[in-house]
Amino acid sequence: MSKASTGFAFVAGLTIGAAGAWYYLKDKYAKLAEEEIASVKAAYTKREKPTTEEKTVSLVNAAKNMDKGSITEYTQRLQEAGYKDYSRTIDEKPSGTPGEVPYVISPDEFGELEDYTKVSLTYFADGILADECGEIVDDVEEIIGDGLDHFGEYEDDSVFVRSDAKRCDYEILKDLRDFSDFKKKNFPPNNDEEV
Repeated sequence: MSKASTGFAFVAGLTIGAAGAWYYLKDKYAKLAEEEIASVKAAYTKREKPTTEEKTVSLVNAAKNMDKGSITEYTQRLQEAGYKDYSRTIDEKPSGTPGEVPYVISPDEFGELEDYTKVSLTYFADGILADECGEIVDDVEEIIGDGLDHFGEYEDDSVFVRSDAKRCDYEILKDLRDFSDFKKKNFPPNNDEEV
């Protein structure tokens, strides 16, 4: 015999032996696993049955023995505790529809919207609100709403207000001077009559 045929016979014998061992052991260990699973199931079934039945019986008995209160007693307890039925409360209507009333925004939001005009206003110590040209703003409530009440929320000396109706972002800066002092210093009186 040649070396090739001897090698072939050896590989063939090895393959046949491995296949036979695998088939024999597969059946053996499958039976062992099934027996173990069955014994574990039986053990848990025996152990769990009595406690489940006892708990069920005790809960049913406890429910039967409970004294049921009347609806009026429950209602009285809720009222004494201060509970409210919020599903029936009516919210107050806002004073204007959204977008009509100017609202305060953070400094980061100022100028975010490109199609909104940026306007700088100055709030003086004597309570006058003026624009950059020194013109006094007449309709403060209409233009900036309650924005003057919000100094110090984000920054101590400024507040930012957005008016969606006017499509404007307002920067309101606090000035510690009176408006008259500001007007004298920055806008001297016109002496056109002398010319």
